[in-house]
Amino acid sequence: MPTHNLTMNIQPWLDEAYQIITKPLIQNRAHHALIIKYITGSGENSLINRLAMRLLCLHPLDNQPCGHCHSCQIFLAENHPDFYIIDLEKGKSAISVNQIRPIIAKIYERSQQGGRKVIWIKTASLMTEAAANALLKTLEEPPIESYFILSDQQNGQLLPTIRSRCQYYFLKVPELDNSVIWLKQQLKSNTYNDNELASAILLNENAPLAALALLNPEQWSVRQQFYTHLYSHLMDNDLWQLRDKLINQDNLFSLLHWVKTLFADALKARLKSGRFIINRDQVPLVRLIASFGNDRIMQLYRLWDNSYQQLVTMSGLNQELIISNLLAQSEIILN
Repeated sequence: MPTHNLTMNIQPWLDEAYQIITKPLIQNRAHHALIIKYITGSGENSLINRLAMRLLCLHPLDNQPCGHCHSCQIFLAENHPDFYIIDLEKGKSAISVNQIRPIIAKIYERSQQGGRKVIWIKTASLMTEAAANALLKTLEEPPIESYFILSDQQNGQLLPTIRSRCQYYFLKVPELDNSVIWLKQQLKSNTYNDNELASAILLNENAPLAALALLNPEQWSVRQQFYTHLYSHLMDNDLWQLRDKLINQDNLFSLLHWVKTLFADALKARLKSGRFIINRDQVPLVRLIASFGNDRIMQLYRLWDNSYQQLVTMSGLNQELIISNLLAQSEIILN
């Protein structure tokens, strides 16, 4: 089943996680179900694809897939018949029981390559209760040589009954300095200074791949232009002018998140905690917001965070109304 431009390589910070997860395989005591929690953009897909490839390899070399057997070759070609991926379907908000049941039926059959079968459920917390319960029965009495990988974001909530039948691993992100070095190697240019690289990383909770995506020139330009507009409108105490730059934007959640981090940075600056600032490349903007005083900054942060949480967690809300109210309330606080 299709994956993501597979190679044998994984990012350097994933090596430790891979060693830990695969050690039980070498000792022939691997658990049949593993939950991997992650921060989006920390290399979760690379890690899990490598793990799945090792599980399916017919001639592994300790904890590494050989890369040469027929199973490895068809895995790299993204066409392995014993590797099943269950993901959120386009336009859907949950993984349904109808996605789970056909896969469960298949894993009770003999593997087509004569080896193991691997089932990867992405964003597993989005399973409906019926889907989770259907999976639970199989986790309780798994078929021989069948392995389940349930991946999910760090704040995803899986049913306790599912968690109790799986081993758990949280994928750590690398240290900031190491991520900066890695980004420089990937970008192969001096387009960005260290403060910009650090800002991209910190805006993405230290996830290097997410930072790299933000540093795409087009994406980075969007951020820079938005911050320029924000600075201007804050100077004029006229945040209402941001309305058209927020409503119906595909990256609305990112825009709201960026503004929240600026308010948090301003508070850090006032508390003389500059080393914890996220937007390290936006000193003038952070200083401007810091001049508003602690009370107003806290009010603004809570207001923007509340609107962000509403839009992220509740579907069907009137986005235009929420953004309009957000900006109107912000102006009241500022004036």
